[in-house]
Formats: sequence, structure tokens, C-alpha cells
Amino acid sequence: MEYRLTFPTGEFARLCGVNKRTLHYYDEQGIFSPDHVGKNGYRYYSVRQFYPFIMIRLLRQMGLDLAEIKDYMSHRSPARLEKLLAGQEEWLDAEIRKLQYMKKIVRNQRHTLNMAQHVRCDEVEVETWPKTNLIYSRPVREFMKREEQDRVERIIMEHLRYTMEHELTTGSSFGAMVAREDFLTGRESLLLRFFTVTTKPLRGVPRDLCAVRPAGQYLVTYFRGDYMKTGPAYKRLCSYLQEHPEWQAGEYSYEESIIEELSAADMQEYITRVAIPLQPRISAGPDPAAWES
Repeated sequence: MEYRLTFPTGEFARLCGVNKRTLHYYDEQGIFSPDHVGKNGYRYYSVRQFYPFIMIRLLRQMGLDLAEIKDYMSHRSPARLEKLLAGQEEWLDAEIRKLQYMKKIVRNQRHTLNMAQHVRCDEVEVETWPKTNLIYSRPVREFMKREEQDRVERIIMEHLRYTMEHELTTGSSFGAMVAREDFLTGRESLLLRFFTVTTKPLRGVPRDLCAVRPAGQYLVTYFRGDYMKTGPAYKRLCSYLQEHPEWQAGEYSYEESIIEELSAADMQEYITRVAIPLQPRISAGPDPAAWES
């Protein structure tokens, strides 16, 4: 029984899942040539060429350029294949890390969007938050005080670039902090610094740029509209503190964008969360002088 061991270009291309032009191009470039050319001038590929061609396509998909593939195919050997595959395995490991990082960003962004559907704007609630890693920007309060907006914007861009280049941005919140002495006295527009929430460890981050927002209870409100006009949100929070003297405000407040430019075209649809850490107010206790009377 005679077995058919070769295929014309069109059939071989179909079996490999490519078009004829790809095979012609690879042949012209000296990367992958047919098994033989028939007397009729047609190219024919053999069964034994199927696996090498699939591997060449895989190497191409892995990022290897055609010049590298051509060089290997011209001087192929077990030793050279081992070296080539070792390099590709290293490249794939890096790609997997990159994809896992991007997946984390997508997952966290989706979580934030889902949360936005359930928030109740203009109300005040006490929430228990876990410990969270933060990446700080350089301080901006003095520049804001002097209305040097260009310097503030440079610091924002510097911060965002740093977190992106070091893969610290994980799709969680970007926000700003306000010092207690400012938000309690109606100066909430004097931002102290910016921050990015990260789910990554802080190893390798300069000490002056990394911080941990502690676990605990936070006084929280959400508001809809321009995130540069947070006055009404702070008034609600400060009113709550006045009505509940058993609590005092922590050192900073945290403003975080929930819905912003990426997810809404209309500024009036933006949603911002403002939170103040709560600390029990320490009672002064009885007057020691009264014990002597």
C-alpha cells in the first residue's frame, strides 16, 4: 500500500492553519523551504516537516524575530536548540509575570467599578478597613499654599510614572491626603501629598515614598461631582465628629477616586471617597487634686 507522504502548498498550509502566502514568504526568506519541487513546478511539503513548521510558528509567536529563526534554521543543532529554548523560556516567564500583573490591574479595576454601583453618596458611615500599602508622592502642601500649580502637576506625573515603571500600580485607588489641621479648619484644598494604593509588597521602594495605611475604623463618605470640590464631604465628616465626641480624627484624611476620567465623560458623574481614620478620644480622667480634698 502506497502512503501519501507529501502535500502541495495549499493543503499543507491548510493543515498548519496558515495561508499559502506565509509558506511562500518563508521559502523566499530561506527560513522554511518545501521538501521538494515537482516536475510540474509545484512545491511539496512532507509529513516530517509539519512539527518543525509548527515549532517555528510558536517561536515566532513567542517574540523571536524572523532573522533569529533564519539564523537558527541555517545552523541548527541540538546544542543551539537548547540555547534557543532556554532563552525563550526566560522570555515566557517574563511575559507570564507581565500578564499576571495586567490581570491584577483588570481585576482591581472591576472591583472598584462594582463597588461604585453600591455606594450611597452624601451619607456618613463608619467602616472597618484592613491594612493597606501606599506609595507616596513627594509633599505638595507648600506648593499648593503658594498656588504653584505647575510644580504640583509635575509631582503628580513623577509619582504616576514611578508607580507605572516599577509595576506598583495595581488598578487600585489613586488619591490625595489632607492633614488633620487643614481639613478640620476648612482648608481641605491644601493637599498634603498624593498616593497610590498597591497590593504589592513595598520591598525596594524608597522609605520616604512607602507607607502603610493602618487597619482600623474609618469615617467614610462618598460624593458625586468634581473631585477638586470636596468641601461638602468634609463638612459632613466634621459634623459627625462634633456629634460623636468619643471619637477624634486621625492624622490624615484620604481622598480616593472611585469613578473618574477613565470611566466617566461627565465630571458630575465622578465619585470620590473621603475617609478619616477614627481614634478613641482619651478621657482626661478625674482631677488628681480632688483626691486630696
